[in-house]
Amino acid sequence: MTQTLAKESSPLHVFAAAWLGLMFDGMDATIFVLVMYPALSELLHTTSHAAVGACGGIVIATFMIGWAVGASVFGIVADLIGRTKAMIMTILLYALFSGLCATSHTWIELAFFRFLVGCGIGGEQTTGVVLLAETWKRNARLHATSLMTTAFGFGYLLAGLLNTWLAPFGWRALFLAGIIPALLTVYIRATLKDPLQFQLLQECRRRAAAGQINWRETSPGVFSKFLILFNPENRKKVFAVACLSSTAIVGFWAVLSWIPPWINQLTGTLAVTERTNAAIIMNLGTILSGVLGGFIVLKMGRKNAFRFTFSCALLSAIGLFLTVKTFNPWIFPWLFLLGFFAQLPFQCIFMYAPELFGNEIRASAVGSSIQCGRFVGALAAVLGGQLIAFFGGSYALAGSCVALFYLVGLVATFFLPETNGNVDLDSRLALLANQTLELNAEVT
Repeated sequence: MTQTLAKESSPLHVFAAAWLGLMFDGMDATIFVLVMYPALSELLHTTSHAAVGACGGIVIATFMIGWAVGASVFGIVADLIGRTKAMIMTILLYALFSGLCATSHTWIELAFFRFLVGCGIGGEQTTGVVLLAETWKRNARLHATSLMTTAFGFGYLLAGLLNTWLAPFGWRALFLAGIIPALLTVYIRATLKDPLQFQLLQECRRRAAAGQINWRETSPGVFSKFLILFNPENRKKVFAVACLSSTAIVGFWAVLSWIPPWINQLTGTLAVTERTNAAIIMNLGTILSGVLGGFIVLKMGRKNAFRFTFSCALLSAIGLFLTVKTFNPWIFPWLFLLGFFAQLPFQCIFMYAPELFGNEIRASAVGSSIQCGRFVGALAAVLGGQLIAFFGGSYALAGSCVALFYLVGLVATFFLPETNGNVDLDSRLALLANQTLELNAEVT
């Protein structure tokens, strides 16, 4: 008996959920960056920039490892039980543990909570990217994906505003505000359904289990979904995306993360206003890159867009750290450019990665290949913290050295697999859909 699948959610509802989820990702992800110096100064009982930088690097590293672990684990969860259920689980995870960061008594406790915040954020970002890719079609998908990434900049801006409003109450109050994203799950539960592509996959599983069709999933279990990423067909794709994401993540987290404490160093004060203004200007750049990212990729193509943004991000980072010696108005144009070009690689990756993999492993592959770059980013964060200590507490020299990692991304662009520019239904599932299921014409 033929079964009609449920109508999938409106693309606008999917965009809204993905955008809001990523905005709160950005807010909870950057809270620690904004309060790194005051928080670790209190927990470590020191005002030494070298000591704060070294421990701060470890906390950022544990957060990024959590991001990678969460992306991989919840990518598999999304492939097994559905995109929307996985998204709800991840948002609740990072909201809860962001709030618990406020209860930290030691920097080790804080690092542990930030690890779990990272798990939730990595998982949410993966499910959001896949939901959007499977719902929006053709060139509209590129623009929707690019616009979605503006949310991270708005999240950083929101964190900056909360930092200003809650500064009189101390750094713990800002972490408590990280619980707010839990409210988003009510909207997601009420409005979102899985994309028709995933519904078809689930229906095929159901009918195969009932013996109604002769179909066997190529990666039916948790471990097989992970292992299939490294078969001859997929491992080159996974490695290519991992190189791109490693470059983008190192640039954003192991370079930009040092800007707030660097401003503390430039001013010699807690610099709440200066750090907030810097965050606003930098994230106006990230927001503008989201507005223009789809046009840049359509105009330049995937490979040239990556080369353009990696080159400009490198020049912006070195220009900022090596030319600005005091906190003065010249810092703001550099921050704007760095925000623009450090964020643009993520948009390109989110457009490109879903085009490489099929329905059965798409979330697992996107999560693992993109977010395994977090392990490299974690190593770079620890290295950056050690470089700060090596350079006698100089965030600028350490940031400039780590920014050279953008050269790795430039080299990787010469080895990228080609795609047809679409996020297609697997040929096996498309054939089965035509034979056994009544589906919406846009899916079949």
